[in-house]
Amino acid sequence: MEDITTKKCMLEYGTWTGITLISFAIMLFFLEAHYENSTSTQIINTLIQFSGITIACLAYKKANSSKISWGETRKIGTGVSLIIAIIAVIYTYLLANIIEPGYMDKVLEISYYETLENYPEALANMKLNQYIENAKPFTWFTYPAILFFTIFFGFLYSLILGFFIKTKNT
Repeated sequence: MEDITTKKCMLEYGTWTGITLISFAIMLFFLEAHYENSTSTQIINTLIQFSGITIACLAYKKANSSKISWGETRKIGTGVSLIIAIIAVIYTYLLANIIEPGYMDKVLEISYYETLENYPEALANMKLNQYIENAKPFTWFTYPAILFFTIFFGFLYSLILGFFIKTKNT
């Protein structure tokens, strides 16, 4: 087998995993379930990301004479997560600005009613329109949050994965 670089592995598997995640998000969109923040959706997204990282690391190990170091595992896992995060940010931007321009307003409306139900004192008698207007300037934070958390959890997972798949004396 030919040796492959970590960069090639990150790009290939990160792209495929990102496409899989976006396909799942598009499925949720067509089912009109993209506003639901359910635990099962979060678990499926996490499993897809972690599966992509695992498959990338194992493919790299197989292509390189069954050798992989702990550092290479971390590097590949973090790189795959970076590619996934970039794809997710692009999709979220397209969703919120082109596909469904009222997406962020609807998310804020759902957030308002959930907060009103669970923590009514937090709103201090604030009305929906006032809540949306106050929260709208902070919706840009969605994009760096996607980047940070996707890369962070990918790094943590690859850190743990490295202990299990690293080759001894590498």
